[in-house]
Amino acid sequence: MRVNQRDIVEVNFLFPNGKMKPHMAVVVSNNELNENEGFFYLAMISSKNYNPQYTFELKDDMLSKPLLLKSYVVCQLISGYTERDVIKHCSRVNETVFNEIVEKIKKTIF
Repeated sequence: MRVNQRDIVEVNFLFPNGKMKPHMAVVVSNNELNENEGFFYLAMISSKNYNPQYTFELKDDMLSKPLLLKSYVVCQLISGYTERDVIKHCSRVNETVFNEIVEKIKKTIF
């Protein structure tokens, strides 16, 4: 299933404790990486806001299609995946908001 930067997809997200659980996530890596290397990076999305200093709230007007629950990009949980890992496409983040998410990820991680 083809994915592009800014897409929100569902995958079995691998947590730091080694457990996997279905979660939505936003594609943060550029399309060139996926095309050349066959993988891409995702930032997990959660309905829980446990660490607000590390999350970015998603609102319906930021997305091509609203999500069912109030949702947050968890900026410190980023993992690599391939297209075969994608369960389904869910939505897409608009470009301006995506750039804000990337800045929040940079501030959180670096």
